Amino acid sequence: MNDIELWKLVLKGDSSALSMLYCRYYELMLNFGLRYTPDVDLVKDCIQDVFVKICSSRRLSELTYVKSYLLASMRNVLIDRLSALHVEENIDDHAFSLDIDDTALERIFKHDDEKLRLSRRLLSAYGMLPKKQREVLYLRYVKGLSHKEVAAALEINPQSSMNQIHRALDRLRAILGPDFDASMALFFWAAGTGTLSASL
Repeated sequence: MNDIELWKLVLKGDSSALSMLYCRYYELMLNFGLRYTPDVDLVKDCIQDVFVKICSSRRLSELTYVKSYLLASMRNVLIDRLSALHVEENIDDHAFSLDIDDTALERIFKHDDEKLRLSRRLLSAYGMLPKKQREVLYLRYVKGLSHKEVAAALEINPQSSMNQIHRALDRLRAILGPDFDASMALFFWAAGTGTLSASL
């Protein structure tokens, strides 16, 4: 059953459909939340809060992008919790960093020094981007969301999402120069196909 079909069942009060969505997107929501804070227990609590609120809400409506709705809901709950804990001032500095151990890269590219070099350069360049640009690149290329899904997850309009992505890619291109295309393709392929995504 696809997301929209499951959501229609949720609207009818089907708790098993909600459980299926929980199982389907728990890891994605957890990894997404950990881009904002390293506090695993806090992120898990926020995910639980989202599903409890869905279960008890009488104001749910039909959705086009269920996955994005869940991400946006979890993000809002998490930011509210971080704000209440007075740690929101640290979000921009650390959010959406790709904390990939250099030994992991060495293991993946142990037979190809050039690919290892390119991956290190891209990782460094990605860290130089503003948080909003890291957000959209993470969702678009690491997690594989469409432009419209990225926009819905971040609660911005699709044109803003595309503009942020273009600006981020232009910035990476300016930093990396001729290495941009090769390193971009290589790194996000590895992340998106699961070679790196377990920790992302």
